[in-house]
Amino acid sequence: MTVPPYLSRARLRRDASVEALLPLLLGGERNDKQMGQPGHHLVWSLFTDGAERRRDFLWREMKPGTFLILSARPPRDRHALFEIDEPKPYAPALDVGDRLRFSLRVNAVVRRRTSPHGHSTKHDIVMDALHARPDGRRAEHRLTAMQEGGFAWLERQARKAGFAVRKAEVVIDGYQQHCIPRYGQMAPMSFSTLDFDGTLEVHDPAALLSGIARGFGAAKAYGCGLMLVRRA
Repeated sequence: MTVPPYLSRARLRRDASVEALLPLLLGGERNDKQMGQPGHHLVWSLFTDGAERRRDFLWREMKPGTFLILSARPPRDRHALFEIDEPKPYAPALDVGDRLRFSLRVNAVVRRRTSPHGHSTKHDIVMDALHARPDGRRAEHRLTAMQEGGFAWLERQARKAGFAVRKAEVVIDGYQQHCIPRYGQMAPMSFSTLDFDGTLEVHDPAALLSGIARGFGAAKAYGCGLMLVRRA
């Protein structure tokens, strides 16, 4: 029997002992390009119990210092930084034909082959769609690339994860580029995000729950990929 993941909400404490550290913990005055940088370290602190531990959780920052987390293990606040609601097993009862409201922030990418030997690289779906456009005209086509490329990407995810979406019932916006510094000589981590909000129809409940547990898209360590759903 498969053990369901846990859904938790973790909020940075606002008492005096933590309040003084908030500018450091939250990264001070962040702009949109820095989304995911402080949260990446904060949420990891709730799950890292050894150097070899691999990520087995998804998260989304709902507002500065407040995180929703879907994880294989309950979070543990070893540093007394958070107030954590009691983790609950995530096992919603779904049936074929159910309609759910969903919200999803993702790093949506496609893979393009770069050599005859099968090597490939990941490309942001918006920039990939704009690649064939003349440089001087890309800005005017960005919205179309975001809407059409974004929905095509979402439909591919839907087919694999047991749900269906209609274009008229999905809003796609919030396209942002992000750059996260890394230590030493490593190049910065760069990625983009898109926000999807709308209604889906359940075709395969088990496949949908499995897809939600795995997460969607790339850059999951940086707050992407967690699909939030509720009854429509």
